[in-house]
Amino acid sequence: MNLKTNTMKFLNNKLKTKKDIAYYITDLYDHDMLYHFDNDANDIESFTKAFTKEQCKLIDQRRNEMLAINYDYAFECALSLLEY
Repeated sequence: MNLKTNTMKFLNNKLKTKKDIAYYITDLYDHDMLYHFDNDANDIESFTKAFTKEQCKLIDQRRNEMLAINYDYAFECALSLLEY
């Protein structure tokens, strides 16, 4: 695990509930990592270099978990942060 990912422990926490989703999305927002969840993190990284390869793997795992829990809720959480 590289230093940048190690300091972002939230990327390693498996998402199991809607509450987990809300915390995770807030962490993404707080770390300037919020992105459109329909995209693979690898696609974003290759275009913008926004994430490391290790982060891409973790971000895609977390994305798959949260969208499986509640797709609409994940997007609602993200939009609510962007509206401020």
